[in-house]
Amino acid sequence: MGKTAIVLVPEISLTPQMVNRFTGVFGNKIAALHSALSDGEKYDEWRRIHRGEVSIVIGARSACFAPLTNLGIIIIDEEHSDSYKQDNNPRYDARRIAKIRGDRWNCPVVLGSATPLLEDYARACKGVYKLLELPNRVNGDALPKVSIIDMNEEIKRSINHFSLPFIEKIRETLDYGNQVILLLNRRGYSSFVTCKNCGTTLKCPYCDISLTYHKSSNNLRCHYCGYGTGLPKTCPECMEDGLSTMGVGTEKIEEELSSLFSSARVLRMDVDTTTRKGSHAKMIEAFKNHEYDILLGTQMVAKGLDFPNVTLVGVINADTSLNIPDFRSSENTFSLLSQVAGRSGRGTKKGEVLIQTYNPEHYAIYYAKSHDYVGFYTREMAIRRELKYPPYFYICYLGISGRDYKYLSIEANKIRKTLDRYLSSTIILGPSPASIFRINNVYR
Repeated sequence: MGKTAIVLVPEISLTPQMVNRFTGVFGNKIAALHSALSDGEKYDEWRRIHRGEVSIVIGARSACFAPLTNLGIIIIDEEHSDSYKQDNNPRYDARRIAKIRGDRWNCPVVLGSATPLLEDYARACKGVYKLLELPNRVNGDALPKVSIIDMNEEIKRSINHFSLPFIEKIRETLDYGNQVILLLNRRGYSSFVTCKNCGTTLKCPYCDISLTYHKSSNNLRCHYCGYGTGLPKTCPECMEDGLSTMGVGTEKIEEELSSLFSSARVLRMDVDTTTRKGSHAKMIEAFKNHEYDILLGTQMVAKGLDFPNVTLVGVINADTSLNIPDFRSSENTFSLLSQVAGRSGRGTKKGEVLIQTYNPEHYAIYYAKSHDYVGFYTREMAIRRELKYPPYFYICYLGISGRDYKYLSIEANKIRKTLDRYLSSTIILGPSPASIFRINNVYR
C-alpha cells in the first residue's frame, strides 16, 4: 500500500534477530534505531528514514520517534515490558507515543504479548481495544511442560543453588545434544558481603544499598551510582577476618555450572558481559550455532529469543522478583516465568521447564505452571480492586529528592499538606522514604 511501519522490541538484544527476519522478507528497506548505536550510526539511520529510503524501522523504545511519514502500522512486541517506559529525562512511555502517532495517521497499533499488561487486557475485555487471540503456538506444537521444584524440601540435598532433579534434568538434556537456558534475575557474583563476626554489611558510601561482589574483577560495585572498590581483607568495622559473600548472582552460578558440568560450554549474558558494541548479536548467533550448550542470563534471556535446539529452560530462583516491594511484583513474576517458559521447545523437539522456588503455593507461580493468563488475570484483578491499585485507580508518584535530609522532610510534609487541601477525592500515601532511600548522596 506504499505505507511505512514501526516495530518496537523491549530489549536491544532482540533487535539483530528481528532485523534479520525482516530483511529476509523485505530486503534492505529497513533501519534499526537503538541506544547501542554510536551517534554517527544513529544519525545515518535517521537521515535514511528522513529521506524516505526506508519503509520499516525496528528498534527499542526510542524508535517510536522515527521520522516516518504515511504510517500504516505500529507493532509493539512484548508490550507488557517495563523497558518501554523511560524514567529519566526526557520521560516518556513508548506505548503512549505509539497510540498518539496511530491516532494521527489513523493506523492500527498492535500490542503483542503472551502476558499483556493487566490494564491493557482489561481495556481489551471492555472493548476499548480490539482483542485478537492466538491460543496456539505458530507451529501448532504443545506448550512446554512446567514442573515446580519446592526448595523448602530440596534445600537439604541440593548442591550449591541446584536441586538434584534440576541437575539430573540438565545432564539428561546435554547428553541428548540439546541446549539449556537458565534464568537468574540478579547479576554479579553475590548479592552482598557481610561480616560473620559483627554482622556488618558492606554498603555504598553514597547510596543506601549494599555493594555487589564481582569475582572476575575482585571488586565491590554499586549498581546504582557505579561506585567501585576492591574487596577488603578485613571487616572495616571490627577489623576481623570475617567477611563472606552472601546471596547469589549470575557470575557465581556460572562458576557452579562449570564445576557441576565440566564439559558443558556456558555462555553468560547480563549487563556486565554485554557492554561491548555488538556483543548481544554475537552471543545470540554463537548460541544459535551451538557453540555453547548452556545460556545463563538475567531477564534479557527471557524475552523473544528463538532457539529451536533449546529443550530445557530452568529458573534458578523464581522468588527474586516476587519479593520486590512493588504492587506489580506478582504480575512481573508471572510475566517473567511465562516468557522464559516460552523459550523451550520452539523447534520440532518437545520442551520442558523447571522452576525452583520457596513459594510453590503462590498464585503467580501456580498460574505460570499451567500457562493460564486468564486465571492469573482474574485472581490479580480481584486483589487490585480490593487494594485500590491500577487499573481500578490511577497512581501518580511524586518523587522528592535533595541533599539536606532535614530540609527535605520539612518540604515533603508541606507538599502533603498542600495536596490534602486541594485533592478531596484522592487517597494520598506518604510522604515516606523511597525503597532505596539514598542514591549518590541524594536523599529520596
